[in-house]
Amino acid sequence: MVKMRTVLLLFATTSALEQPRGKATKVIRTTKADVEAVAITQALQNIKLKVTGGATTGLAHRLEVGAFFGGWYALNIYYNIINKKVLKTVGLPWLVSWAQLVVGALYALVGWGIGRTGQPAVRDAWPVAVAHCGQQVTTVISLGAGAVSMTHVVKALEPLFSAAVNAVVRGEILPLPVYAALIPVVGGVAVAIATDLSFNPLSFSAAMTSNLFSGLRAVLSKANLERTKQTAPELFGAATIGAACILAPLAFLVEGSKLAGSLDDLDGNRVALQVVLSGLFHYLNNEVMYMCLARVNPVTLAVG
Repeated sequence: MVKMRTVLLLFATTSALEQPRGKATKVIRTTKADVEAVAITQALQNIKLKVTGGATTGLAHRLEVGAFFGGWYALNIYYNIINKKVLKTVGLPWLVSWAQLVVGALYALVGWGIGRTGQPAVRDAWPVAVAHCGQQVTTVISLGAGAVSMTHVVKALEPLFSAAVNAVVRGEILPLPVYAALIPVVGGVAVAIATDLSFNPLSFSAAMTSNLFSGLRAVLSKANLERTKQTAPELFGAATIGAACILAPLAFLVEGSKLAGSLDDLDGNRVALQVVLSGLFHYLNNEVMYMCLARVNPVTLAVG
């Protein structure tokens, strides 16, 4: 046993002596520098997580994502209910869409003014704003033209659109099982639409267009969050402000002449309150959705 230890010791000593002294010293210094670099990188990553949101792995991350998805669902349900009431009362989807964006834009500006968020960088968010504008108006048109249930059945195809846009815009090809998992979704939507007695062509086409804009918005937003220092709430605030500016001339061009006649014999205060509430919940619903997007892939978000 002693001889074996002696042989191993001699071998280790010989191996150490065969290495140049300068090289050995360099290795020690490099290792120390690597440790310091890793520490600095981790510190910077922690700072970034505080800005952009949450943990990225582990149980804490899963619980955080689950909480945000739960909040998104709850706010979305209330928005759909009150939005349908507004559309039944007023029947002007373009102007209602614009009014909801205006309420959201004001909310974003107030949040910036009181220090809740940083200044919305609208200039950097114009591509997202265009997609958000298209998604908003087409969704509201679909909800107004047909049953809410039908709109959401068609919206179940959003993961398919998100996967396609993600591949084209970002060049990100997901594993084959991910795409295969979308086949049952497509089949289920097809069966549901084929057996739906309340099928409305305008609602269907608007919802399909909304899927395209939703996928584009998610992919462009994810790229923006990764490229810039904006947080998810700041980006959505900037996109909402931009979308309100884009939609204003279009909404009044399409439905401006119908506004006065549509408000006759209506309780103006009640309608205004409904519009404000629908706009507020639309903003909060999508702001929480953006917090989800900051933590997951756009396709994962669409599936959720």
